[in-house]
Amino acid sequence: MNTVNTRFGKDKISEMMSRVRTVFFVGIGGINMSSLAAITSSLGYNVKGSDRTRSPETDGLEAHGVTVYHTHDAKNVDGADALVYTVSIPDDNPEYVRAGELGIPRISRADYLGWLMSGSRVRVGVSGMHGKSTVTCMCASVMLAADCDPTISSGAVVHELGCTYRAGGRDYFLFESCEYKDSFLSFYPTHAAILNIEMDHPDYFRDVEQVKESFRRYMERISDTAVVNWSDGNVREVAEASSCPRIVKFGTSADEDLCPRDEYDYFADTIAMDRHGSSFMLHTPTGELEIKIAEVGIHNVRDAVAAAALSLEAGMEPAAVAAGLASFKGAARRMELIGNTASGAEVYVDYAHHPTEINATLGAARMMASGRLLVIFQPHTYTRTRELFGEFARSLSMADEVVIANIYAARETNIYGVSSEMLAAEINRDGSCAVWSGSISGEGDEFARAAAYAKERVSRGDAVIVMGAGDIIKAVPYLCAK
Repeated sequence: MNTVNTRFGKDKISEMMSRVRTVFFVGIGGINMSSLAAITSSLGYNVKGSDRTRSPETDGLEAHGVTVYHTHDAKNVDGADALVYTVSIPDDNPEYVRAGELGIPRISRADYLGWLMSGSRVRVGVSGMHGKSTVTCMCASVMLAADCDPTISSGAVVHELGCTYRAGGRDYFLFESCEYKDSFLSFYPTHAAILNIEMDHPDYFRDVEQVKESFRRYMERISDTAVVNWSDGNVREVAEASSCPRIVKFGTSADEDLCPRDEYDYFADTIAMDRHGSSFMLHTPTGELEIKIAEVGIHNVRDAVAAAALSLEAGMEPAAVAAGLASFKGAARRMELIGNTASGAEVYVDYAHHPTEINATLGAARMMASGRLLVIFQPHTYTRTRELFGEFARSLSMADEVVIANIYAARETNIYGVSSEMLAAEINRDGSCAVWSGSISGEGDEFARAAAYAKERVSRGDAVIVMGAGDIIKAVPYLCAK
């Protein structure tokens, strides 16, 4: 079984940490865990941890004096005074088990992050089923432009920082707020954005009603202002049912059919896009602000509106908001241009792993590629693939051709009888073109074969998108020209 979130709370953890000198992080190379480890080290604690895979994250930590073991072993925790873990590890993890035997406090990642942020004056969180990493990175760019010395914990690499974190001062703490297993119910935001709400994580949430209840409880943890996407019906319902002290509404002219313009506090219109970026006029409670971003697609415009509204509500000046968004270089693995194939086709990587995200990404990609669009997609978890099977097939049909890699299991085993071969067949049922990676002949692993297949079918003007939240990025080196 997987572990669960602790709910010690900031006061209990503060009492625990008063006796701690060394903190051990299980899975220290993870995007979130590496940021917590680095911030903890900046506070003067001795930090060590374990991760099976060497990565840029572990290399960076080691360069700053953090001890990283590249295996999970019970003896690694010897000398530690506290252990921080993610709920994705099994409860028989040897380090987790050994810490229990030794009486070392074991704190879940979310509970620990809640304690870390609790000492900051302004705590800015970004939540939602989609787009939270992008909006967190946008807000990071604004705060860096404002020179307010923020501490940052992001779920994606902030390009301005070259990593996912920044150990800054105690005035501003910016963090990505994850809903999985109700993790965000351990956080203490003063200001928070709610971008969207729909069904996801079917291995934990039984239906969308449970998801909405989780977000309602999260909103009641916001001590100052919630910045909410008023064009999203589920968000509206949750906001109206919550006791959040102050609700600020944002939207765009593309959302006017969902909600009248005069209901929004922050509103974008005069939206213009080309393959190089987007611009719009942002109407705020105190005036207008012209915004330019290097991203395309209405979802990126909506994300920029959310970031601008959240930043302004948290105390950033309008000039810093405009400058920060103009200089924003994108979030890693969010329609990120990596290189070109030998024939000149552009190669992008994207983290989309839900049908809504795929729709948004492919819609934007159509504006950027003048030719064909080929997607190499890796489904993420058996439960999500099973529950959203038809929606995945419809969204992926937007591409000219799709290669479906084997499902990334993550924390699951396949007890559902679902497969990537079945998904490819479903996409082909309506005349679209999809192939399962396991049916592609050739040398190497499935990533090498998928890349070889793709390279044969694209040329200059086309685009290949390597898409998914698992390890599908391993296909990239096979695609890009040396």
